[in-house]
Amino acid sequence: MECGGKRSATPHSIAVRSQAPKAVGTLVAIVKLHYMENALKGHKARGTRPFSGQFQDLPIQRKMLVMTLLICGAVLCVAIVALFTFQVLNFRSNFQRDTATLAVIIANNSTAALTFKDDKTAAEIVGALQAKPSVVGASLVLPNGAVFAHFGAVEDAQARAQFPPAGEQRFAGGHLLVTQPVILKREQVGTLYLRSNYQRTFRQLLGLYAWIIFAVMGVSIGLAVFLSSRLGRRITDPILQLARTAEVIGEKKDYSLRANVISGADEVGRLTESFNEMLSRIQSQDAALSLSQKKMEALINSIDGIVWERTADTFRFTFVSRQSKDILGYSPETWLERPNFWEEKLHSQDASRVVEMMRKMVSEGHDYTSEYRLMAADDRVVWLRESGTVIVEKGKPVAVRGIFQDVTRQKLDAEQLDKLNRQLMSTSRLAGMAEVATGVLHNVGNVLNSVSVAATVVGERLRHSKIDKLQRATAMLRDKNGDLAEFLTNDPKGKVLPNYLATVADQMAGEQTKLVEKMDSLGKHVEHIKEIVAMQQSYAKVSGVYETLSVAGLVEDALRMNAAAFDRHGVNVVREVDPGTPPVCVDRHKVLQILVNVFRNAKYAMDEQDPPVKRLVVRVGTAGPDRVKIVVADNGIGIPAENLTKIFNHGFTTRDFGHGFGLHSGANAAKEMGGTLTAQSEGPGKGAEFTLELPTTATRKKAAVPIEASV
Repeated sequence: MECGGKRSATPHSIAVRSQAPKAVGTLVAIVKLHYMENALKGHKARGTRPFSGQFQDLPIQRKMLVMTLLICGAVLCVAIVALFTFQVLNFRSNFQRDTATLAVIIANNSTAALTFKDDKTAAEIVGALQAKPSVVGASLVLPNGAVFAHFGAVEDAQARAQFPPAGEQRFAGGHLLVTQPVILKREQVGTLYLRSNYQRTFRQLLGLYAWIIFAVMGVSIGLAVFLSSRLGRRITDPILQLARTAEVIGEKKDYSLRANVISGADEVGRLTESFNEMLSRIQSQDAALSLSQKKMEALINSIDGIVWERTADTFRFTFVSRQSKDILGYSPETWLERPNFWEEKLHSQDASRVVEMMRKMVSEGHDYTSEYRLMAADDRVVWLRESGTVIVEKGKPVAVRGIFQDVTRQKLDAEQLDKLNRQLMSTSRLAGMAEVATGVLHNVGNVLNSVSVAATVVGERLRHSKIDKLQRATAMLRDKNGDLAEFLTNDPKGKVLPNYLATVADQMAGEQTKLVEKMDSLGKHVEHIKEIVAMQQSYAKVSGVYETLSVAGLVEDALRMNAAAFDRHGVNVVREVDPGTPPVCVDRHKVLQILVNVFRNAKYAMDEQDPPVKRLVVRVGTAGPDRVKIVVADNGIGIPAENLTKIFNHGFTTRDFGHGFGLHSGANAAKEMGGTLTAQSEGPGKGAEFTLELPTTATRKKAAVPIEASV
């Protein structure tokens, strides 16, 4: 009865369990369908996105619900799988043990029937197994192999070959096969072969488990949804309110709003407080930024230029300040609306050059400054100076920012200044020529003084000549022409006349010699004048032409032009020339202008100082690679320290009759030839030293045609 009671409960429970797999599958399918439907809606709203992205877009309440369900489902699944595995293993073990026990009982009860060969009793005993639904067949077999009694299908010899050895069990084809020997007094009187349907019983058990799992999961999911919806609001409501506050702030840009702190000291509460603090900082920073923007706009609008920004690839302007209207006559909107506006307004002679240069600067990422012409709205030609900075991000130019400055007035002033400079240089050249001409006139004047002295001496000698006494002697001889011998012999006057004539002849011969010497000297002075004039004429003809010349020769020419003045003023000239000094490529006239002026200044300085010995030292040598120097040192009045730089200024002079132009024009002339003119002095009364440095090769950008010449 005990076994029967268990057997009566087992079919019912097994019948219920047989529906569980289908229920679990149905539940899983419903959950999957629900989330697939939500995912499909998300796809329609946001396009095809991965599930993780869709989950991130879900509201926080739904996220918490999904997370709760997933966690509960995962825990339940783990628990159910563990319990199910345990039940399956326990069921298999119990099923095998129960079937083996049943086989032992039947075998023990069949001992008497087999002993007395009572087949009817044996059939009743074996037939009692029909009360066990899982048993589908049983056979009592005698030791000779004959079937003595059976229940269900007869286990013939071929079927009995599947059974395990006596006393063992085996699962085969969904059945449990048990072979139980029938023993009487340690002697086997028969064998019981029992076949039980394990698979059908296991399916019935699975159905019961499925219903239990379905019920447990349903109750768990419902309870999780209920608790999550109730308790989750305490977490989600502050977060949702915080999100709504952030949304309102984002829409209205009103950073004065604050979120209500609903939670206490938990993370959400601290998050809300931090959010409000962040809003306070943003509000203050936004106010500061607005103030900075106003200041920046005021600064940009106050700049005397057009501030702009444009793309790096197409040169399309994305920002132009309003000064564009005042400077060029174009509104900022005109620049922004037309992509190629800037290129269209470039001057035709500058367009290709400027665009090519801009593209090169942008590709190299360099800051740049360029000047070009742009056509204004009133057809004026405006000179602009563009200063730009290339903005580079991740190694790639993305934008160009800069400023346009109107330099039209500067260009016109520069042209006027250049014109004035050319006029000044022309005046300087004329003044230099005048300076040289003055030097020439001084030297000619000095030579003419010597000519005048020589002519005066000749005149005086001619006026005091004995020629009149000779004329009286010859007249006396002419009167005594008929009685000349008597006169010379007996007349007292006639006796002294021969001696007198000899004396007069000697005196006239001496006078002739002195007159010849004076005339020779006069001829030399005239030749000197001719040389000076010829030299001046030769310099005037080659002015402005660069020549390769000997430095010593240039110095000697300048000294010769001042030789007479030096002689008259008692100046002792000392030459210190380095024979290895290379030639220079210069304008002969300009160098002569500089040297003549420096020599004359030295002469005047020594005249004012009036030293015992007026000494002028001229040194010629090298000053460095490709440069030579001419040093003129005197022992004159010297130069005060405060005047060392002023003496080269236009109009500065310390002489009463000076014009302050010589040293200024000389310094400019030296600079034009790529050289320098400097001055040094230890102070008043200690002399001065002027140094003229010249290049050995022409360095002017606009070089004249070189003429090989020598001095």
